[in-house]
Amino acid sequence: MAFFLVKFIGQEGTILTKRVEAVTQEEAISLSGVSDNVIQSVVVDHFGGIRAALTDRRLPMNEQVLALITLASKLESGKTLGRAILESVDFEKLGISREDLARCDLPAEYFKLLRFDETALLLADAGDRSGKLADSLKRAAETLRSRERTRKEFAKPMFTAVLYGIVGVAAGIGFPLFGGSMMHKFVYEQKLPIEVTKISEILMGLNTLYSTQWHLMLLAVVLGFVFKKRLWEVTRGWPVLQLFDNRTRVKRGLEFIQAYQLLTTSGYTNPMVFKFLHERSTGEPRIMYETAQQALVEGREIGEIFDDPAWPRIISQNLQGFEEQTPDGRARILENLTEALTEIFTQYSQRIAGLVGKIAMLVLVSSILLFALGFYVPLVTMRPGM
Repeated sequence: MAFFLVKFIGQEGTILTKRVEAVTQEEAISLSGVSDNVIQSVVVDHFGGIRAALTDRRLPMNEQVLALITLASKLESGKTLGRAILESVDFEKLGISREDLARCDLPAEYFKLLRFDETALLLADAGDRSGKLADSLKRAAETLRSRERTRKEFAKPMFTAVLYGIVGVAAGIGFPLFGGSMMHKFVYEQKLPIEVTKISEILMGLNTLYSTQWHLMLLAVVLGFVFKKRLWEVTRGWPVLQLFDNRTRVKRGLEFIQAYQLLTTSGYTNPMVFKFLHERSTGEPRIMYETAQQALVEGREIGEIFDDPAWPRIISQNLQGFEEQTPDGRARILENLTEALTEIFTQYSQRIAGLVGKIAMLVLVSSILLFALGFYVPLVTMRPGM
């Protein structure tokens, strides 16, 4: 989904803005609760995701898992979902009032308001439709717990790589700014007898570049963020970025298999599954699920649908003849696929973490050598008689 800024005329005649997460502008208008007559404009908020990550309060994943298990238990004891949430979820910590909860009708609306993971929303909706909400919440809790374990395995090496990356970027900018400016001052202003080497010229050149062209660099970063989708389409096949693209495809496949298994267990047929996922997705996945829906209408088997470069090949290989299997056989295939895709996802994550760490270390070492050979060595070898 994307974030939209809905500008409208308030009761006092002032222009007000409301940020809404939706798939389309029409859906944003509907979810905003604002009358069409007073809406001035609806535009995409390109920085909405960053703003939401910084300002929206969410329950930690382990607390979401615990809450889902507790809610499922209370539902089994005969309580309504609204009552169970009032008793078990610290919604006030999220800035949500009882009045906000009272406006919710469907389970998915409750979990969206509480900013639960998308998996909880998906399964809450599926469980509500099938009449097995408690079971769906238990499955959502188990899925989130498994995903959190995988995330932690990836986070350990990635944390070190990101730390090296931050230090490397800081060194790559800081050393030239300090060393280059000081060298320029010593050589051209104070006229010290320093022998300027090629490396010293590179150091001063980087200082000039950073000092005079920083606004263009900042503009390039902003434009890159705004047009990140188009930029990604161009660069996704590059040697290093291809790892990220492969990891994204595996993650997409893993999320589909998990959702497919959970939805079919809740009584969904194949057309219902793809229709449901199409409605709840956005961007490239939305187009892919729409294509899958059309393929099902044409009578193609599910294994043939995933014979596409956008999906991991292991999915199409394992789903060939899937409809001919017994229910137990299908369950085993999906479980094996989940385990295999999780392992592949972890391997890609570890490779990315290792590669990012090596690149960051290379930048850090290069920056240190540049400073040492371009600034420190010329100073200590300076001869007064030159």
